[in-house]
Amino acid sequence: MRQTTLFVGVLAVSLLGHGQRSGLEAAPARVLYLTQSAAFPHPVLPHSEAVLTRLAAESDQFDLTVLHDASVLTAATLRQYDAVVFFTTGELPMNTGQRAALLSYVRAGGGFVGVHSAADTFYDWPGYLALIGGYFDGHPWRQEVTVRVEDGGHPSTQHLGESFRIHDEIYQHRDWSRNTVNVLLSLDVSSVDMTARGIKRNDGDFALAWTREEGAGRVFYTALGHRPEVWDDARFQRHLLEGISWTMGNRASLTTQAAQNTLTPEETAAGWQLLFDNESLASWRGYKREDRPQGWRAVDGALARVGQGGDLITIEQFDDFELRFDWKVQQGGNSGFMFRVAETDGPPWHTGPEFQVLHNAGHRDGAAPITSAGSNYAVHPPVRDVTRPVGEWNTARLLVQGAHVEHWMNGVKLLEYELASADWQRGVRASKFADIPGYGRETRGHLAIQDHGDPVAFRNIKVRRLSP
Repeated sequence: MRQTTLFVGVLAVSLLGHGQRSGLEAAPARVLYLTQSAAFPHPVLPHSEAVLTRLAAESDQFDLTVLHDASVLTAATLRQYDAVVFFTTGELPMNTGQRAALLSYVRAGGGFVGVHSAADTFYDWPGYLALIGGYFDGHPWRQEVTVRVEDGGHPSTQHLGESFRIHDEIYQHRDWSRNTVNVLLSLDVSSVDMTARGIKRNDGDFALAWTREEGAGRVFYTALGHRPEVWDDARFQRHLLEGISWTMGNRASLTTQAAQNTLTPEETAAGWQLLFDNESLASWRGYKREDRPQGWRAVDGALARVGQGGDLITIEQFDDFELRFDWKVQQGGNSGFMFRVAETDGPPWHTGPEFQVLHNAGHRDGAAPITSAGSNYAVHPPVRDVTRPVGEWNTARLLVQGAHVEHWMNGVKLLEYELASADWQRGVRASKFADIPGYGRETRGHLAIQDHGDPVAFRNIKVRRLSP
């Protein structure tokens, strides 16, 4: 085995997604970086190894092992690491058992990161395509381009603003779909020549970074990283570090530790506003009340339901917006986040559709997808259960623009619908909302957090208004 190992300071880390390490309270995170070229050898590989080694030492957050031979990757080897990073090409020397071991490792909670030509790897293995999310299909441009930030709330993109310029080799991908990944970055096609040789996509959709989940594991891929200058760019370095951190379930980010309930300068510039700042509930009041119920308090950096208090609503009202929040519940816990709520004679759910918050395994509503966590409660089910174990934080995103609504959780798009569409009306008629004429009809209203009688906590609650 040709490898270089760097050991840096021990970090007390909670490896949330990694089953083999979940019981360790004070263990260093360990990352394996595989740089093997079974096809085109990227000249940048030695430089990338040096940069990532330095970043690991400077961040003091994980031990890095650099490996050049995939043939030694076995189940036993993989169990030593909390994330594996591939910067590879071609058909790597891994037999059927080793390939199965890699998939099992990720599905059990291990992190997987692909950099640049990791998408130019294992064309003979469909399981790898499903894991990484798409195959390389040429690079029509090697130039400075504008990159759009599609998901500015992900830890790997929060520092990038709405867009940025970078000079790199720009990939296009095949066997790739937005239905299977959460796109973080994409090419702004107005910054390139769309008549250039080698363009194979006719939809103008060139994703450059995404995430997905594989079983209990997380996958992060970035197509950037061809040039040494990119590896020397602090923006890319943070992008990659935060992606590695995310795959390990390290919610206390590698570069922004303890930065909960805050906005980055980029978020502020993009129009985000906090609805909770660690201590103050000034953005909230009780439903059909002027004061704030005592049952809702700031507890350990979270907005928590600690006693009977009734539903909370925002003082402000919103029409089109993007909302992000983290949530966790205790055993059997139930709550929800509603939008466009009007203060009528009935409760908030008489007007506002609900993003369900629930401990699926411990509550009867979790038995049916249509009332499970992340559902548009009782009307639209999520594509699958992506909740984390009870007591751990889940990250949620709610996008409402005109009639269009999307629910996201833990990096996965759960569902989308159009208010007042035929599909929506069918769902409503089959639900408990069938005889409530005002349900889902408001075009503007409050955000509301449901008091369902159970302990629940929220943090990083932030919203930005969108143009119609």
